[in-house]
Amino acid sequence: MKQLIVFVLVLLALFSCKEGYTVNQMRILIKNETDSSMTVKLFPRSKYVRYGKYSYSDMHTIYKDTSFIPDTKLGTELFSTDTVEMQPHILATRVFDSIWIKKASGKILKLSPKGVVNFERNPFSDKEAWFYQRNLLEHVRMWRDNGVESEDYILVIK
Repeated sequence: MKQLIVFVLVLLALFSCKEGYTVNQMRILIKNETDSSMTVKLFPRSKYVRYGKYSYSDMHTIYKDTSFIPDTKLGTELFSTDTVEMQPHILATRVFDSIWIKKASGKILKLSPKGVVNFERNPFSDKEAWFYQRNLLEHVRMWRDNGVESEDYILVIK
């Protein structure tokens, strides 16, 4: 009986440690490639706003601040979805009313579906405003490594 219990426990351990599955996602990010800092202020659509923050993913219910300093190396995630066939400008329009960026010099970039101020391309209507990058990530959960294939579109501020 004792050997049977040990055998069953070993089998459970072996099967629970098997490799996980791969998740496909699409993300839009913003990246600071200037020489100084900047502050981003997002104006998400009302269905994404709760408690003064916004839901930044279709896949989880986690909320982020609408104002932040974007990362200069990797970029800061604006939104992620498991709908990978979508274009980045369409996703941006679905989630945000506008995006304002305040540079250290005091210059303010205003981006919205209606137009842009102080920026060369409109990320709400022009797919070419986004830089595409495919990333393979890992998400570890309870003895399993789940792969994440991410279709990333990055709005680079220079």
